[in-house]
Amino acid sequence: MSEYIYSRIKKEEMYYKLSRENSRFAKLYRRPIPKHENALGRWNEFFHETNVLYADYRLTLSLTEAKAIVNWVYRTYNTVAERKNKTLEILPVINQAFNLNDLVFADSIIYQESRVDIIFVNTIEKLLRIIKNISNPERTIFFRGHSDSNYSLLPSIMRRNEWLEHECDLYNELTIECPSDFSKCESHLDILVEMQHYGLPTRLLDVTKNPLVALYFACVDSPNTNGELVVFDIKNSDIKFPGSDTVSILASLPLFQHNMKNHFLKLAHDHTISDSEFNQGIDRLLHEVKLEKPAFREQVNRNDLLSCFFVQAEKKNSRIIKQDGAFIICGLIDIENNVINNHRYNENGKTQIYIIHHRKKHEFLDYLNTFSINKAQLFPEISDVASHIKNKY
Repeated sequence: MSEYIYSRIKKEEMYYKLSRENSRFAKLYRRPIPKHENALGRWNEFFHETNVLYADYRLTLSLTEAKAIVNWVYRTYNTVAERKNKTLEILPVINQAFNLNDLVFADSIIYQESRVDIIFVNTIEKLLRIIKNISNPERTIFFRGHSDSNYSLLPSIMRRNEWLEHECDLYNELTIECPSDFSKCESHLDILVEMQHYGLPTRLLDVTKNPLVALYFACVDSPNTNGELVVFDIKNSDIKFPGSDTVSILASLPLFQHNMKNHFLKLAHDHTISDSEFNQGIDRLLHEVKLEKPAFREQVNRNDLLSCFFVQAEKKNSRIIKQDGAFIICGLIDIENNVINNHRYNENGKTQIYIIHHRKKHEFLDYLNTFSINKAQLFPEISDVASHIKNKY
């Protein structure tokens, strides 16, 4: 809730996002946001002007529209203290609406106490104690840093519907326009890793085995917003390698148009058909994998297509080496019921969420810099090194 409580969403940015979606709620942001005592009148006026009933929107709001409404309401209050007090007041309403009874509001975070523990990491010593306590020789701990704790745990291709719908076009256009950059790639996975390296949206999500690298990413941006250190706890036997058949299957998905992937998804969810019929229905996907791996046994576990897997990265470029990088490759996952969250570290049946307070970010970055964990080291391309050197002075 920090972005609402501390008014960190800029009115102009929200108006731009709503306008891009051609949302009628952009009209709310064309005029100054009213004081709270005038807000209800302005809200009713908006619905009268747009000639739409509120009930028409309740089940059809986009994520941007939902955020815009919450932000608009919170901005009608003058102070942080007022916004916090109002948040406490609405908790019983939310509990009742969703049949809950254990929502807690702490330091701008609302969470369900029976399912989640919130841990604020305020010193390096505390971080090291946490890592020591969760270490297990039969499991591997991966980390990821989010400079904004509100950031969704999704690969970039799934962050915008337009990208996801045009994944195949993105993939093909880049390989056609820059063929020399992919000439050494031996698999679809190699191509995805290269695309990820250059910033094209893919179904890969970067992680690291180095907690200090993840801490850097949790602190480097958004200095006025809490960050998050995401911790994953994975059985060693569940970790995939680049040559895995399962990885090859998921890495081949970008070659198919959106309607074909939807066809695969529908078949994977259809439990009235046998596994054999399922594999017959996805024969084009099997054929694509076999082109890359002639020895591939033409059989896919439908659940694999709906899952995500942690993959050890080949040390093929300096950035992966410097960041001790690995990645998660995602299949046709349900964005609303994100299976990636199932791999977060869990204690006593409760997901452990590690928050980096925004006031500690600069201190952590100074500490990490003494160990050469900085932009120049983690992004060793000359443009990033030059940027790091420039910012020193």
